Amino acid sequence: MNEPNATTATTAAINVDHLSLSYGGVTVVNDVSFSVAPGSVLGILGRNGAGKTSLLQCMLGLTVAQTGTADLLGCPSLALTDDVKARLGYVAQSPELFDWLRVREQISLIGGLYPGWSEARAQALCRRFDLPDDMRVRKLSPGEKQRLAIVLALAHRPELLVFDEPVASLDPVGRRDFLRSLFEQESLNGEAVTVVISSHLLEDLERVATHLLFLNHGRIQLMGARDELSEQVRLFVTKHGLAAQPGLLHSKKLDDHTWQHVLDLRQFPADALPPGTHVDEDMHALGLADLFVALNS
Repeated sequence: MNEPNATTATTAAINVDHLSLSYGGVTVVNDVSFSVAPGSVLGILGRNGAGKTSLLQCMLGLTVAQTGTADLLGCPSLALTDDVKARLGYVAQSPELFDWLRVREQISLIGGLYPGWSEARAQALCRRFDLPDDMRVRKLSPGEKQRLAIVLALAHRPELLVFDEPVASLDPVGRRDFLRSLFEQESLNGEAVTVVISSHLLEDLERVATHLLFLNHGRIQLMGARDELSEQVRLFVTKHGLAAQPGLLHSKKLDDHTWQHVLDLRQFPADALPPGTHVDEDMHALGLADLFVALNS
């Protein structure tokens, strides 16, 4: 399988190596390792409390993990240089903005921190996201604050973008504009733009993600190229059920049969299956919502 973590650390835009984080005896990030190739769009999925935000914060160096390391654009996340910081864009789940400033003042303040800042691009993004530039930030709606944070992340044309639930407060028009802006994004230095998005809005991720990472209780459940994952998952129906092994994703008992989703039929040779097992080899490729349910039901 062509997975992001097949990329070597020297060429990866992101390299995460055995990150673990615990709070009060509860492990929220559990030995997570992966790499992301330049130009990829990685969607991180999981139920509430799966550890998505904690993973992103450890990856960015905003939270210090107990074990493991992360590199962004070849630089340790806990010691990012000014050059690497200027090539990053980040939108947190709850944007940190200066409430007393007007929108244009907030943009001007942040713009002064980036050598590649484009005032014209910032203004164009404000118009696209319908932001009132003379309004004080504290008077903005939650959706408007989210749109302002997105503008601040995009205007300096970063090489690496990280979004934590970026469209949770946006209406359908705002979500459409956000997705369009990702397709149009170009980095300042001409390098491929790499994007990491954590979101519950599966329809949006299905439109933009090239790779998927499913997180459950802080551990990676499944990771790989989006198209390959959806094509490889198949359904087994049997009276007895298949023995648990890494390729078995989900089991559910219905009446007198067990329905099980599996990844990669090659791990389950026909001569090793229980008598009467039905394999739906012609099942259409799973949509992202179906795959999410198969992993988390």
